[in-house]
Amino acid sequence: MMKCLRVMLSLVVILPLLSGCWDRQELNQLGIMLGLGVDRDGDMIKVSAQVVVPREVAKGQGTNATSVTQYQASARTLLEAIQKLTETSPRAIFMAHIRVLVFGEEFARKNGIYDVIEALLREPDVRPDYYVMVARKTTASNILNVLTPLENIPAEKLFNALDISAKSWAPTTTVTSDKLMQYILTPSMSPVITGVELVGNEEGSGETKNVESIKPPASLHFSGLSVFRKDKLIGWLDQDKSKGYNYIRDNVKSTIGPTQCPGGGYVTLKTLRTKTDHKVKMVRGEPQIHLKVNTISVIGSVDCEMEIGSMEAIKQLEELAQDRIVELMKGTVSLVRSKYKVDIFGFGQDIYHKHPKLYKREEKNWDKYFQNLDIKYEANVQIRRIGTLDNSFMKKAKE
Repeated sequence: MMKCLRVMLSLVVILPLLSGCWDRQELNQLGIMLGLGVDRDGDMIKVSAQVVVPREVAKGQGTNATSVTQYQASARTLLEAIQKLTETSPRAIFMAHIRVLVFGEEFARKNGIYDVIEALLREPDVRPDYYVMVARKTTASNILNVLTPLENIPAEKLFNALDISAKSWAPTTTVTSDKLMQYILTPSMSPVITGVELVGNEEGSGETKNVESIKPPASLHFSGLSVFRKDKLIGWLDQDKSKGYNYIRDNVKSTIGPTQCPGGGYVTLKTLRTKTDHKVKMVRGEPQIHLKVNTISVIGSVDCEMEIGSMEAIKQLEELAQDRIVELMKGTVSLVRSKYKVDIFGFGQDIYHKHPKLYKREEKNWDKYFQNLDIKYEANVQIRRIGTLDNSFMKKAKE
């Protein structure tokens, strides 16, 4: 009797643990989507799914065909359109491994991106760590149709390239979907997303010849930062203004930039570390934002006749570099204030954390208040090394 009771109790404990595979999906029945594009199609949403072709990425099983394929469908809502992809795809679309989400420029301007971001965040199978970008002057479908060298999966190329670029090149930045949603929902914060542009022959971008030559007929380039008012695209920042934005937002990890020499030419500085501090001070009852950028740099190249082998010359270069960073930040704030009239820098949140009562008073009209906000800029550049050479040989070489 006791033995039967023990068996029954064991079954009661073990059986619930054996139900873990109730929602299993066989790998050979799934289409792994790595890139998702969203465009307008009249009043409907058009989705473009970049799906992996398993036999082409499996080692030793390729047939020299493309490693990915693209399926498209249009519907009233995003998830409906994704489900509709099964009309052409022989496999169910699996979204857990999305690497990039690309919005067409027209869609981002007219429809707004909130509904799409919310739908993907609500979907339990989708992880929110993919990068979001905007297709500049083209559609998301065209961006995801470009075959790329080095990386045989274009969506993986876009993800890795943006990740590396954001760490080593100041005009770009990475934004994940959860961070983007936070920006959209924050009352005094408008989103900024990196743009991607198709350069070259658009018609042949999806053909295998795009990866069969040293110089591909078509290529993908990151091109400026897109500015949003809430969830709708309203404009773009060029390279210098994008740099200024990233300095203000403390997004710059490392970069390379030219500093003009007093007598003409340039000295190229490589920034190793950068840190931007935001402080809020009250001056005559009004908030004042203090921005201070601290950078550690080294000299990369000298393309002028300036003698850099002295402390006086290094000090002069540091001051010139500081002026350049301040100029970039001022130029970006001035453009955004005059043209876009939205706070993309998070100044409202700086004031909220320091003086919440003042912020609450101005919250509803924050973009208007932002126009006259007092901002002070400061940069501190330290040049630690000048390389393995002291002065340039340019003067002797031209004699």
